[in-house]
Amino acid sequence: MNGCTNPSAVNYNSSATVDDGSCVYLEKYNGVCYAFQDVDADQIVDRSFTLSFSLEGKDWVMFHDYVPDFYFSDRENLYSLKDRKIYKHNQGAPGVYYDGTPRSFFIDVIFSAEQEFILNSLSWITEVLSSVGEEEFSTLTHLTIWNSQQCTGRVALSQVWENLAYETRKLKGQWSFDDFRDMVATQGTTFLKDLFQNFAVDTTKLDENKPWFDQDLLHDNWFCLRLEFDNTTGRKIFLHGVDINAQTAPR
Repeated sequence: MNGCTNPSAVNYNSSATVDDGSCVYLEKYNGVCYAFQDVDADQIVDRSFTLSFSLEGKDWVMFHDYVPDFYFSDRENLYSLKDRKIYKHNQGAPGVYYDGTPRSFFIDVIFSAEQEFILNSLSWITEVLSSVGEEEFSTLTHLTIWNSQQCTGRVALSQVWENLAYETRKLKGQWSFDDFRDMVATQGTTFLKDLFQNFAVDTTKLDENKPWFDQDLLHDNWFCLRLEFDNTTGRKIFLHGVDINAQTAPR
């Protein structure tokens, strides 16, 4: 006989021999009674994430999609516990966390104005260090730009200037880039995933074969620039500054 086989449930059936997931539990909190029901483990979606708090700004500055089981610290170091193993932070290969797989570093930079403007180019200053010193012609590996209606998709910068490093690099580690256009297939569609997926771009909403005459310039009153370093080389990157060149839209 099917039914609720948990004695702590309000609808417990002592005659039931097979639990059919119908158990209901009542909990009272602040004078309000809540009803809960069993859910199969495969129906539970883990949408937890880890936040970083800025002591200087007194606010939450970023989040991560890796989640340890426990944090603890001493006077000098921060540690986390994951799957019964202890990890020391800021140690080991850059971008490698609990599963041994390098993960990309990225930072989102927002530029906004009161009126619409056209994004012409962007520039940044980076410093990439390996075990032997500075990698003079290394910098960010990928770039993604979007606004309220347009998105470039994930641009692989290493492919853009693989043979142009000496021509594109400027003094003091400054780089510039202006080869970006809107690649959204149908304007008005949602091309970003949600918070729990790092606001990643839904590539199915982009068209890599979009005709050049349909690839509009980026124009809006705000832009989000996602600067990314893939961490596959084991090098460290320092981002010293980001700036844009823009002009007022004619409309």
